[in-house]
Amino acid sequence: MTFFLAGYIIIWAAIFLYTAAIKRGQDKLEQELSLLEELVQQQSQR
Repeated sequence: MTFFLAGYIIIWAAIFLYTAAIKRGQDKLEQELSLLEELVQQQSQR
């Protein structure tokens, strides 16, 4: 039973870490997209 509990905890920790990594990547992409939108807007105003 102990191995089952340990495996369960490890799986949930892995899922949590994977989800956090995806979220961090998504946040970075959203920042880059905002920057690109600003640059395009500045270029179109010139």
